[in-house]
Amino acid sequence: MNKFIGTVFETLSTTRIRFSTKPGGTVSSGQLIEIQGDSKLKYLGRVTSIERKNYLIDQDGAVQLSTLYDENENLESDDIGIKGDFQDYIICTVEIIGNRSPNSTIFTRPKRPFKMGTRVYKASPEFLNEQLKPWGNAIEIGKFRDNNAVPIYIDLNELISKHFAVLAMTGSGKSWTVSVIIEAIAKLFDIPILIFDPHGEYSSLKVSNIQNDKSEDENLISNKTKVYVASDIQTKIRFDQMFEQKFGINRQSESLYVNMTDLETYQIIHLLRSLYDLSEAQSRILQAGWTDIIENPELRDTTDIEKIINKLESVGAEVVQGVSAKNILNTKLRILYNTMPFIRKSADQKPVKLNELVKRGQISVIDMSGIEVIHQQALMAILSSKILKGRMSGDIPPLLLILEEAHRYIPSGSVSTASKPTIKRVAQEGRKFLMGMGIVSQRPSRLDDDVLSQCNNQVIMRLTNPND
Repeated sequence: MNKFIGTVFETLSTTRIRFSTKPGGTVSSGQLIEIQGDSKLKYLGRVTSIERKNYLIDQDGAVQLSTLYDENENLESDDIGIKGDFQDYIICTVEIIGNRSPNSTIFTRPKRPFKMGTRVYKASPEFLNEQLKPWGNAIEIGKFRDNNAVPIYIDLNELISKHFAVLAMTGSGKSWTVSVIIEAIAKLFDIPILIFDPHGEYSSLKVSNIQNDKSEDENLISNKTKVYVASDIQTKIRFDQMFEQKFGINRQSESLYVNMTDLETYQIIHLLRSLYDLSEAQSRILQAGWTDIIENPELRDTTDIEKIINKLESVGAEVVQGVSAKNILNTKLRILYNTMPFIRKSADQKPVKLNELVKRGQISVIDMSGIEVIHQQALMAILSSKILKGRMSGDIPPLLLILEEAHRYIPSGSVSTASKPTIKRVAQEGRKFLMGMGIVSQRPSRLDDDVLSQCNNQVIMRLTNPND
């Protein structure tokens, strides 16, 4: 039997009502209710605000009581005839969500206002399951706060095709929420998921939730997860050992390498300018020669930085006079080449293949912990650009891209990064190429406005900064 909680005494519109509980009744803000309209159809509603009142104490009475209490601190309410057995009642304002018929995907709202005296009930589990049941492809992300028998679903098509953002301050559960979404998707669908992980948190997806599980079941999330490490080999070994000490399993990570020539012209210019203060003459050399290097079959997969430098020197002779700018640029290129651990230095270091990184039924975690933020931006720029091109050409399947600590890579305002142009393009055009994106950040105010505006689905948890 449904729990009765109150009676309607005012209708503000066809979709807004006010009701009162009995003395001693309890209702919480955000609670879901059910109410029957003239057509005998039940509607779902949500409590948007609550007020506590009492028959015996109104505003004037409170003023008089305050005066008496102020004059005599030892005065008890019983001394002036106010007994302790009287109870407060709750006044609630409700927004009517509507009613969803079994074959419909939308809620229909009432066309007539509810009558005075209409009873209001706490929404039963049966009614909630009927109204909130999923349609199409959906994932379960948790249970209803007031009733664990009611699962909560998210429409997967809406979530991915229109992008999503998870926003909350540190320690509020962002990564946990994203992990729940990832696991829910991976359990039911074979959509490739690629995670850019700056802290190495998502390697924990390799840990089975089943106690003492040694199964080779390919449907287990732990067996679907593949970890790629972007740091140098010594750091990789140390992090692998730390993971095994903590979780008792080997995460079986692989080193990730890309070619120096995978950097596009604007990306290499941005990196050198940000790190080493690139001059105008040096920038002209790169603008004139880097595209030729990328398109040159002999240089495209080279691991020898000197071959790249020799090619630029021949171009530089035609673009600028003197050798000073060319020599300094060569030094900067060598430093950049040597300090980015994911750039191939030898033929033994095989470049990551796009169709292995983005594979149906696989969760690929790019562990970028242990490398500088600007190098993380460079790696994200390289991979996201290759992935977008792969989707445009149809070489890889539709996928979900997740950016943890996204404010690092797509900062707000005029601040530029190597990764920002590509990520903005994914946000604006990714839907056309079936490339979904989820951004995760503790500082929404530091995120690029254009990218955040494209995230039609937002999970917002605790935020304390007024700017956020």
